[in-house]
Amino acid sequence: MKLEFVNHASLVFRDGEVALLCDPWLDGTAFNDGWALLAPSVFTPADFEHVTHIWFSHEHPDHFSPHNLAQVDESLRPGITVLFHESDDRKIIRHCEGLGFPTRELARGERVELGPDFHVQCSRWDHTDDSWLLIEAGGTRVLNLNDCMVNSSEDIARVKAEAGAVDVLLTQFSIAAWDGNVEEEERRRAGGQLQLDRTVRQCRALEPRWVVPFASFVWFCHEENHFMNSGAVPVDEVAAAVAHDTDTQPVVLYPGDSWEVGHEHRNAEAIDRYLAEYKTLPTRELCTVKTVPLAGLQEMAERYRARLNGAVSPLRLRVRMARMNAAYQRQAHPGLLGHLRAALALAFLTPRPGRVWITDLGHAALFDLRRGLTATGLSREQCDVTLASDSLAYAFRFLWGGSSLQINGRFHELHPEGRLPLFGALWMADGMNRQAGAEARPL
Repeated sequence: MKLEFVNHASLVFRDGEVALLCDPWLDGTAFNDGWALLAPSVFTPADFEHVTHIWFSHEHPDHFSPHNLAQVDESLRPGITVLFHESDDRKIIRHCEGLGFPTRELARGERVELGPDFHVQCSRWDHTDDSWLLIEAGGTRVLNLNDCMVNSSEDIARVKAEAGAVDVLLTQFSIAAWDGNVEEEERRRAGGQLQLDRTVRQCRALEPRWVVPFASFVWFCHEENHFMNSGAVPVDEVAAAVAHDTDTQPVVLYPGDSWEVGHEHRNAEAIDRYLAEYKTLPTRELCTVKTVPLAGLQEMAERYRARLNGAVSPLRLRVRMARMNAAYQRQAHPGLLGHLRAALALAFLTPRPGRVWITDLGHAALFDLRRGLTATGLSREQCDVTLASDSLAYAFRFLWGGSSLQINGRFHELHPEGRLPLFGALWMADGMNRQAGAEARPL
C-alpha cells in the first residue's frame, strides 16, 4: 500500500485499482477564519482525476470542505464514490449526492470491499459525529483515528478490540481548540503536552509498527487567536517522543510526500520543512474582524432564538441553561456561596443571560433564548466574555457556529468559565445540527 500525504488530515491510500482519499481540505480558512493550513498543498482539484473514493470522517470543515468538493470537475464526480458513516441527518451524503457524487453509507463495523484486496471498516465514535476508519489493502492494516477522542486506556482498548492489530496508526498530535486566554500560556502548553502524551499512550497500547502524526498541521490565523500557536506541539517533538518512548517508528510526511508502507522513510527533510513553516508564523498576514452592526446581530439572534424555540421544548431549554448557570456560579463564586447559588439555579431552573462585550462595537449586550440579544449599559469588566461582532454573527447564523467559536478560540473569558452562560445558549444548536432533517444552511 502507498500513502500519499495531501495535507493536515488528508491522505490518499493507493493499492491496485483503488485510490481512497480521506478528508480533503486543500486551501482556504476554516472555523470562521480561525484556522489555516500550516503548509501549502501540492494536491489540486485536477488530481481528483486519480481518485476512486473519498471518505469523510466528520463534518468539521478541516475534514469536510464543501469549497474544495465544489472545485472537482463535474465530469469526474460520477467516478468518485463518497463514503460516510451512517448518520441521523445524512447532510454529508445529501450534499455530495447533490453535487453528482455516488455515495455509500457505512454501517458500524461493516467490512466493505472497495476493490480486489482493498477493504475498509468504519466506526462512529461514541456520542460524537466523528468516526475512525480501518483500511486493509496489500496485506497492510492502517487505522485512521483522525479527531476521535481516544484518550484513556479504556478508550484505546475499545478501539483495539474492534479494529484488531494494525500496522500503521494515523493520529492527531497537537491542540485543536481554545485552551485559555492570551495570558494563560502555561495552560496551553500543558494542553499540548496532554495531546503528546495521548499519542505516546496510543502507540504503546495499539502497538503499530509505524505512526503517521497528522490532523494537526494548522495554525490559528486570526488577529484574535494567533496567540494560541504558542501551545502547538511541533511535529519534531512528537516524532522524538514516539521514537524514544515506544517501539513504534514515526513517519513524518510533508504535503506531496509519499511512502510505500514497509519501506524505509527518512523524516529529516519533512521535519525541517515543517520547522521552517513554524518559524514564519509571526510574520504571516492575519485575518481581521469583519464588523456586523448591532441591528444586524439582533436580527440574526432573533432567527436563531426562534428556530431553537421551535425545535426544542421550553422546559428542555430552561434545564440546559440552568445547568450552565449552575456551572458558572460554582466557578465564579468559589466555596459555599458558589454551591448555594448553583443549587438555587437548578432548583428554580433559573437561566442567566450571557453578558457579552462586543469588542469592535465597543459596548455590551445580553443574550438569552427568551429575549434574544439586547443592548445594555454594562461595562466591559461587568461582562462574562469579550468577542467580535462577526464571531457572534457566525454563531447565530449556523447551527455549528457555537462549537466553531470554542474551536477557533476567538473570544476572551473575563473570569473562569465566563463563557458558559453565552455558550450554553449557543451549544444548544450543535445538538440540533446532528438531528434528522437538519439543513446545512444559514439560520
